[in-house]
Amino acid sequence: MSAETTKFLELLEERLSLLNSLASALTSARTDIVSLDINGLEARIAQQDNLCAQIRNLDLQLDRVQSQCNTHLAAPASHLLNPSINPDSIRCRETIHRLARVQATVMQLNDEHQALLRRSRRTVSALLNSYHSFAMTYTNPSGQSASATEGL
Repeated sequence: MSAETTKFLELLEERLSLLNSLASALTSARTDIVSLDINGLEARIAQQDNLCAQIRNLDLQLDRVQSQCNTHLAAPASHLLNPSINPDSIRCRETIHRLARVQATVMQLNDEHQALLRRSRRTVSALLNSYHSFAMTYTNPSGQSASATEGL
């Protein structure tokens, strides 16, 4: 296996690991939203931001190495039937297929997360509108007790 191919596969494996971590962070954020754990949600957002930054940096490295490995990735179809011809190509293709599956999972989780945040925003807006419409009807109980004790 060539050094470029080895480096490319290592970077792909690292990207797979980061995307799995991102999927886990998105799932945990959903749990934090549902349980109204604001501190946990803020921690997950920071974790997601960190993971996305790591993925962006890794993608730059992948772009450089991939241009050097294109000859290995462009193997003819006959190599898929006979792995002994070019096992590097087969391993690269398998890794890329796993990466595509993980990316699809992260995209789905991200879409679900966005939908949950939109619904949460609508719920909060409705609650705030309700609160504002009844703000004059219901007063702060601590303010009433202070004025009641002053009258005595």
